[in-house]
Amino acid sequence: MASLVPFHAVLYAPGIDPALVTSPPYDVISKAECQRLEHLHPHNVIRIILNRELPGDEPGAKYQRAAGLFREWLATRVLVINETPRLFAYTMTAGTAGVVAGGVIGALTLEPFANDTPGGPGPGIYRHERVMPEPRTDRLDLTRAARANLEPLWLVGGDGVIGPAVRSASRRPALVDFRDSDGTRHQLWPLTDEEAAPIAAGLTTPLVIADGHHRYSASLAFRDEMRAAEGPGPWDATLALVSDPTDEPPALLPIYRVTDLTVCDVEAWGELVPYSGDVAALARQVADLGPGTIGVATSAGAWTMTIDPPELDAPDTAWIARHLRDGASVSYEHDLELVGAAVAGGSLAILPAPIPVGFVIKSALAGHVMPPKSTLFWPKPRTGIVMRDFERP
Repeated sequence: MASLVPFHAVLYAPGIDPALVTSPPYDVISKAECQRLEHLHPHNVIRIILNRELPGDEPGAKYQRAAGLFREWLATRVLVINETPRLFAYTMTAGTAGVVAGGVIGALTLEPFANDTPGGPGPGIYRHERVMPEPRTDRLDLTRAARANLEPLWLVGGDGVIGPAVRSASRRPALVDFRDSDGTRHQLWPLTDEEAAPIAAGLTTPLVIADGHHRYSASLAFRDEMRAAEGPGPWDATLALVSDPTDEPPALLPIYRVTDLTVCDVEAWGELVPYSGDVAALARQVADLGPGTIGVATSAGAWTMTIDPPELDAPDTAWIARHLRDGASVSYEHDLELVGAAVAGGSLAILPAPIPVGFVIKSALAGHVMPPKSTLFWPKPRTGIVMRDFERP
């Protein structure tokens, strides 16, 4: 049974505007956004989570540089450590869309993936996507250098205990309250001992990783390394946000594929039905039709294609992945403007429909694992709003 326990939170010092020093998660930041954040504030967390490789760097130098900044900011009290270990309620309200997602942030005890354990669904931690080696190694190298959890991964679970704690805490003034550049409002509250007790006692329902498979896998690897070298310690847990699936769960957006395939290549997959509209309109059409329909766009036109009805072990993204195996290059993009620009530049885009959250949970609990980049949970937790130092776990 997984536990989400209080920890000594690392926070930016009072008086530092969190809108200037926090960032989106590391894996959704473009090069242009990375540069913007670097120039936004000299202490923006981007300098730690995505430190740049410089000319003449030795292997791993950027991770050591990031770790040095983290320790320097702690020493100079740019970052401060909460003296009392706490769990934290956290909500994200996405601008004009009015989408609210929230949960509780704490130190989550690490366990092997329950998908790999026979016996059917039960308490434990489940993955829903496969990981890729490069991002996992990248996050592991950063964890080794910093000896800290610098951003929370995100799970769905804790039915019946997470939601009530968030509702109770959110009646008070927030400890942290700001809007990011996209207009999403982020609020953070420390839980009282009474609010935290039912959560810290253990989460008896399954937990499905929504966002952070590579970070979780890296945390497991680091834990195993440290146990072998030093025994049990703060590396036995990782920083995590847990959302109640029945109370302010995250929304799910699609992740689009941009390839060097041609329309002739895709015609071999099935019947293409012409669609009159731009990339954004095509994405809306596919979303309205739901899983079982994909969109295809090039500079010459747009089409829809009906594919086999989705199964638990074969959602649309698995179907697409099977057809992309024959040497096609593929990149992943969630920003429709960037997809449109790629299409105008000669690429072919494949647009799957969003996968319902319930489908993702059901699939994971049944032991199935989707291809990488199958889902985009939203709104995104803000990196830097709270961190966890292994020196003060």
